[in-house]
Amino acid sequence: MAQNIEKFRKEKKLTQDEVAKYLGITRQTFSKLEKGKIEPTLGQAVKLAELFWVEIDNFIKDVKVEQTKKTDIEKYKQIIQFFLENIKTKKYPKVTKTKLAKLCYLADFWWYYNNLESLTNLEYRRIQQWPVPDAFFRVIDEMLEEEKISIDIDWKSFLIWNKERPDTSKLTLEEKSFLKKIADKWKDKTTTQIVDFTHNQLPWTIADDKEIIPYWLITQEDPENVY
Repeated sequence: MAQNIEKFRKEKKLTQDEVAKYLGITRQTFSKLEKGKIEPTLGQAVKLAELFWVEIDNFIKDVKVEQTKKTDIEKYKQIIQFFLENIKTKKYPKVTKTKLAKLCYLADFWWYYNNLESLTNLEYRRIQQWPVPDAFFRVIDEMLEEEKISIDIDWKSFLIWNKERPDTSKLTLEEKSFLKKIADKWKDKTTTQIVDFTHNQLPWTIADDKEIIPYWLITQEDPENVY
């Protein structure tokens, strides 16, 4: 990775001082980057890729983990039902579709942050107001047909709640505890608040519109901003 930085810098006929200034660091720090003594942050890697007009992978270690496991749709359905059960309050017994999708996204990416694998192995796409798996809308329709959930439409919002007692047989005790932490944090927060939170995370800000969001991006996020 370090050799690439020096190679592209020289191809662009830039000095260490010029690139260091562009990155907002000292020349001494940049020199360490070129020599491989330190690794660039994700933000620095993005800037280098933009400056040199090359792929970002030229400047970061391969922290991606090959996802060889099949997607687990049934587990995803149980995560949805778990959140519906644990996010509801007396005042708000139903959850908006957007908030539900965000909770599932946070669960998959926070789990990846800690374990370098997702809970469901689903791929999340950056579309409109949410990072969401392509399967989300199909899964919601299936659960509605299976009478696992019910949906109301109120002022153009889709409000969802469990129609039956949730089945959580595919979730471990550790996973349930993990999901409960997310539910407790966001239970009293609005849909707008959770949307704003996720849209300030690196996976959202770096990914292009309609692009599959790489899980590994969350590993570069500050711990307090993961979920």
